Amino acid sequence: MSSFKVPPCRRPDILLFSVITLAVISLLSLPVCAAPITAYISTESSTNLPPMTAASYEQQGMALMAAHDMDGLLALTDKGLSFYPDDAELMCLKAYALRKTGHFQESVDLLNVAIPLDPRPARFVNRGYGLLAMGKTEEALADADKAITMNTSYSQGHGLKAEVLLAMGNFTGALQEADAALAQDPGAAHYWHVHGNVLDRLGDCNGAIESLRKSLDLKIEYDMPWPGIPNASVDLARVMDRCGSPGTTPAPTKAALPGILVIAGVGIVVGLRRI
Repeated sequence: MSSFKVPPCRRPDILLFSVITLAVISLLSLPVCAAPITAYISTESSTNLPPMTAASYEQQGMALMAAHDMDGLLALTDKGLSFYPDDAELMCLKAYALRKTGHFQESVDLLNVAIPLDPRPARFVNRGYGLLAMGKTEEALADADKAITMNTSYSQGHGLKAEVLLAMGNFTGALQEADAALAQDPGAAHYWHVHGNVLDRLGDCNGAIESLRKSLDLKIEYDMPWPGIPNASVDLARVMDRCGSPGTTPAPTKAALPGILVIAGVGIVVGLRRI
């Protein structure tokens, strides 16, 4: 008869050793498992990373320009250009703010860099106004012509050219360009303002007053191309002071008053003799 042998039980110290060994192996494997997670956590500073895309800076810049916040636009474009130094649109937005705040040469210098990167009609007009503000009429006229050549229906090119020709004393040419700008954008208060000033220089008092009033009807106040230019209210008051209201005879000058009084006196005497 074969005997059945019961397998001996494992010793407790062997079991404990096995448990400890497995625990140590598990602990040692933890850093290896965690490595892929911590590898994506950067410990470096993120201050050099752009908080927005270039397009986002441009969109915010356009909004600040529409709100006439030139200080905010300068701050935004400075920050954007620190991340995107070759962005022509950000350069042009900054140049616009510089012109509006009276920094004409800085504006032109920046546009001299931006235009070769991405030439557009608006950028030539932007630079043209800066040049006109500095009295560089020939260069401003060249920029106006370039903008018109690139897009003949671009009203701002004609508007700029009207102001340049007005400054150069070519009033007939200025009137043609002002008319061309208004034909493309009849709701622009600035073009009616320029139109009124041109008619004033041509001696058309009634036409000048009508155009200046039209400008004010459309928009009482608007940003002038650069600081220090009289607005439409000031120009209207000047024209009316010189010409009088439309449809009325201008007030006689002081030199004409004695003659008028003499004629009136003679009329009174003749009338009395007839009574």
